[in-house]
Amino acid sequence: MKTLFAEAQPGKVVLKEKEIGKPGVGEVLLKAKYSAMSPGTENGLLGEHIVPLPTSIGYATSAEVIEVGEGVDDLKVGDHVVATVEHAQYVITPALNCTLCPEGVDLAQAAFWNLGHTGMYALRRSNLQMGEPCAVLGQGFVGAMTAQCARLAGACPVIVTDLDNTRLEAAKKMGVDVAINSKEDPDGFENAIKALGRDGLPVIFEATGARGPLMQAAEMVSERGRVVMISQVHGQEMPPIDDPIMQKGASLIGTYVNSKPYKLKRADLIINGTWPPVMNDKLNAYQNSDVWTSDEDIKVFLNMIKYGKLDITPLISHRFKYTEIPEAYAKYVYPEVNGELTAGLIEW
Repeated sequence: MKTLFAEAQPGKVVLKEKEIGKPGVGEVLLKAKYSAMSPGTENGLLGEHIVPLPTSIGYATSAEVIEVGEGVDDLKVGDHVVATVEHAQYVITPALNCTLCPEGVDLAQAAFWNLGHTGMYALRRSNLQMGEPCAVLGQGFVGAMTAQCARLAGACPVIVTDLDNTRLEAAKKMGVDVAINSKEDPDGFENAIKALGRDGLPVIFEATGARGPLMQAAEMVSERGRVVMISQVHGQEMPPIDDPIMQKGASLIGTYVNSKPYKLKRADLIINGTWPPVMNDKLNAYQNSDVWTSDEDIKVFLNMIKYGKLDITPLISHRFKYTEIPEAYAKYVYPEVNGELTAGLIEW
C-alpha cells in the first residue's frame, strides 16, 4: 500500500508518497488520526541541528492499529495508541514504540503526549513538594505543560512568565495563579516573589528556548533551591550561572526526556508446579512507581486527559488538515519561529 508522509528538505517541507509493506515480527501498521506540531523540535530539524536534511519530520501521533505482525501480543487491531512516528497517513513501527490509549480518551489531545510527558519529567526531576511555590519561565507547550503538572502536584502559587499575552491568557484559563508578561512588566517576576515574602523561589523551571532567562532563574532561585533546565538552545552561549548557583547551594537539573528509560520489561522467577522456581518465558512491563519510565508517564498524561484532570485544548493554537502541512511549516516554523504557533494539530 502507499502512504503520504511529510519530508523536510532545505528550505521547505513537502508531502511525498511511498510504498509500505506489511508489518514484520514485532511490528504494527498504524493509521494516523492526529499528529502534533510544535516549533521547538521542528525548527531544530529544519535547521539541521539534529540530523541532516532531507529527513522525514514529525514525532508524535495518535493512531489506530490496523494490522499486527507476528509476535505482537500486547496490541490488537482496533486499539488506539500513541507513538513516536513521522507525519504520515500510514506507518509501520515496532509495537514497543506504542503506548496503548485508555478507552475514551480524546485522541486530538492525546497526540500531544510527547510534549506532555516532557513537562511531567521536568516536574519529577524537580522533586517539587506540595505547597512549594514555583515559577515556569516560558509558556510554549512544554512550559505550559510543566506549569499544569506543578499545579496538579500541589505547587502554590504557580507563577508563569512569557512575552506573548495569548499564551499567558491560555495559562490563566488553565489555572495558573500568576501570569506575567516579562516584556511589558520587566520587574513583575521579582515583585511577585517579594509579594510572597521571599527572597527567591525553591523551584524555577526554565522553558523559554533562550539562554537569558536561565540567568534570571539562577538569580531568583532561593538558597538550596532547584533550577530545572528544560529547553535546549542552539548557537547561544551559556550565561554565568555558576556563581549564584554555587553561592546559594542551589542545584541545576537537566531534564532531557530521553535521559530516562523509555520502557522497562521485567524477567521473573515463578513456581510453575514444580521446584525449583523457573524463569518466566514472558517479559512483563515494569509498572511500579519507584521508576517512572516514559511509557508510564505517557499513560499518566493520557489518563489525566481522560478523567478531566487536564484539558490542553487552550494550548492548541492552530489546526491543519494534512494537505496543509507544507504551508503550515513555511508560515509558522521555517526558517525561524515567529511566536504565533504554540502547538499545531494535524488531522489525517
